[in-house]
Amino acid sequence: MIVPLALWLAVAVDGEPSGPATTAAATSSASRSSDPQDFKVGAFVGADWRVLGLSGHLSHGPGFQIGLSLWRHVSFGLAGFARPGPINPVTFRVPVPDGGTYRGKSTVSLRSDGGVVGAFVAPYFDLRRAPLSIEIPVLVAYGGFGFYLHGEDRKVPDDRRVSEWENELLDGRDSDPVNLVIDAGIRLAWTPPAQRHIRPYLGVHYTWVPGFDTAVRGNYDGFSGVLGVKFGRWAR
Repeated sequence: MIVPLALWLAVAVDGEPSGPATTAAATSSASRSSDPQDFKVGAFVGADWRVLGLSGHLSHGPGFQIGLSLWRHVSFGLAGFARPGPINPVTFRVPVPDGGTYRGKSTVSLRSDGGVVGAFVAPYFDLRRAPLSIEIPVLVAYGGFGFYLHGEDRKVPDDRRVSEWENELLDGRDSDPVNLVIDAGIRLAWTPPAQRHIRPYLGVHYTWVPGFDTAVRGNYDGFSGVLGVKFGRWAR
């Protein structure tokens, strides 16, 4: 779905009209190519914040990008995002498996956290009649999401580490730490001529974590919204 959309946008955004307008466009292009500021490789860094709809509940967390842009239409590099447990108040009440108990209770209180880092590629297309750019980032990453004891339940009844109790109580299925994660989205960036080195953006993403399975959730997939800004220079 991403590739056909990218091809359609390439034609819709950059297709040249016929007739006199073609000559004018060619003249404008020649003028740009003679500009000593003209370049075909750019570099940027970016930071954003996501509202995550993963695993059937809302949460939020930071993200980042660092990369290069080439040929005026594609960028690539490293990116990632996280779902920090301490800033997300959602608490999961989970029965202790096999009818067991913990601190005299049949359920435990858990919170969730995790994050991913990987490589991304993002076709992008600057609109001709508005200071906007459409970007279609696809991230292939590794990372993990899991669940941990929270509140009073972190006060374990012996001298073992909390993580050992988490593994024992949930039969070793408190987290799924090494996962392939695929995250694809579409973003709209503001690209005013007066601010060539700054690109605020917003977008929608879908995250897929194939094979995810824990005692609390059987998947960690879902849609997310993102708001951020990139700083740098873009190939043009």
